[in-house]
Amino acid sequence: MIMLLNGSFLHAQTKNFSKKTFAQLAELIDSQEINSSLQLAYLNAYLDKAKQEKNQSELVEAYRKKLFRAPETQHLVYADSIYNIAVKSKDNKLISIAYQTYGTIYFIQKNYKVSVENSLKAEEYIIKTNDLYTLHKIRYSIADVKYYLGSFDEALKIYQDCATYYSNKDDINNLLGYINSIRSISKCYYQLGDYQQASQYNILGLQSCQKIKIPTIQNDEELYFRQSEGIVQYSLKNHEQSVSLLEGSLDGIKKNKDYTNEHLTYLFLGKNYWDLNQREKALEYFESIDELYQKKKITNLDLRQAYVFLIEYYKDKKNLEKQLYYTNTLIQIDNLLREDYRYLNNYLHTEYDNKNLFQNKLDLEMQIERNKRRSFYLYLMGSIIILGIGVTTVIYYRKQRLYRKKYEALLHPQQKTETLSISKPASESESDEQPIPFPKNVDIHEDLVQQILVKLKEFESDKEFLKPNITQSQLAEQWKTNTSYLSKIINTQKNKNFNQYVNDLRIDYGLQLLKNDLVIRSYKVTAIASELGFTNTRSFTNAFIARTGLKPSYFIEQLNKDQDI
Repeated sequence: MIMLLNGSFLHAQTKNFSKKTFAQLAELIDSQEINSSLQLAYLNAYLDKAKQEKNQSELVEAYRKKLFRAPETQHLVYADSIYNIAVKSKDNKLISIAYQTYGTIYFIQKNYKVSVENSLKAEEYIIKTNDLYTLHKIRYSIADVKYYLGSFDEALKIYQDCATYYSNKDDINNLLGYINSIRSISKCYYQLGDYQQASQYNILGLQSCQKIKIPTIQNDEELYFRQSEGIVQYSLKNHEQSVSLLEGSLDGIKKNKDYTNEHLTYLFLGKNYWDLNQREKALEYFESIDELYQKKKITNLDLRQAYVFLIEYYKDKKNLEKQLYYTNTLIQIDNLLREDYRYLNNYLHTEYDNKNLFQNKLDLEMQIERNKRRSFYLYLMGSIIILGIGVTTVIYYRKQRLYRKKYEALLHPQQKTETLSISKPASESESDEQPIPFPKNVDIHEDLVQQILVKLKEFESDKEFLKPNITQSQLAEQWKTNTSYLSKIINTQKNKNFNQYVNDLRIDYGLQLLKNDLVIRSYKVTAIASELGFTNTRSFTNAFIARTGLKPSYFIEQLNKDQDI
């Protein structure tokens, strides 16, 4: 009954949405709790209104609003919709927004290289317009990447430029842009060690928040300035003030499900109590960090500091099991961080030497085993370890021989071995002179099938498969057919789905390039992936392994060795 009443209420609230302006709907969206049923209703009303009025600009904005409130798995789906609308509109501003949306998504995914590439593309298009607001939004996002990669001086200059621009405008968007720029400037000064300047900008940011007329937005913005100032006050050794600010911001951050900043708040609360010699209280916050990490697997450079404190604490307590647990977790976190931060190794060596970390891990394991079993058991375990190394070595060399056979089969596809069968690339296995056979079990008119087969042959010969982000829908539209027909013909004629078909064509072409072109072979794997139309290294590597059974790095390495010989 309660659900029915809620549904009736929403219907009554939303039936007159079409009479509201986009600005009114946007304000209603921002005034609701994140992903509440009423907020989602306002979002859908915004989208429906944009579609009915065929307003491409507002349609893009509607998808952006939905994107950043949707699960991360749906982000690229919405981004693709925005891109398609923008390209069809031929509007430079909308195209710029589309690229910037991709840039933001890849930033969230910590794919910083691709994020910057899309942001620079967005800047290229927006410069063609006179939209300085969007231009500064794009430059702000580029500064974000520089900040996260440790280029704090470069990021600071961009943030300052953005703050100057936004400060001269009175509307809510420019006000929020100004406030965000101020907070980012404070963070840069903090990272550069100028805590007084960082504090002054936090105070300026809190004052600016008073100009925001929407209470939910105002509270959120103030929340993060208080957290930022709490961190600064810790560095200024004002521990009581720091604790008060951090504890005052914690509930709001948890309510926002902002796990990264929840981690950060726990960390500095723990560090404050550690410095105040309240180790048990500090321990509660450090262990909260580990509990949150185990649930969400969110990592950042600050996070690992908590584990250094935890290891030190349990070392003093002579608790070997806890020391080993937190050492293993810290090693796991470091491995994840290396994938995200290209400058991480220097950081690790200055804060907690990585070799020492592994050595401590081994020492702890040996101490625990020694306490449990004594010398005989340790001797037995040593024998097992040696046996394991021997077995691992045998398996390793067997794998190397198998990899070499696969490599030889790729290098000389005409010579088939007894243990391995590698299918030839389409360009080698099919002659251009042969007629195209009519696929069996395809309930499509023969003339249409032949047309699509000819198009597929041209698609291969013209190397259109090298275009990035190519989709079955795009080809179907280009060839004036539908995706169902195209999919059926590819499945029956090529014995694979569309993605496998395109990826195999790219890999086959890439194999020939790598064999014959020394320049291409000298490229990094990321550059080779881009050359072949892949949007990221992982998808290229997976496609290469699926096609050849080998990693691209191994294949290139063997080619270079053979070349040297």
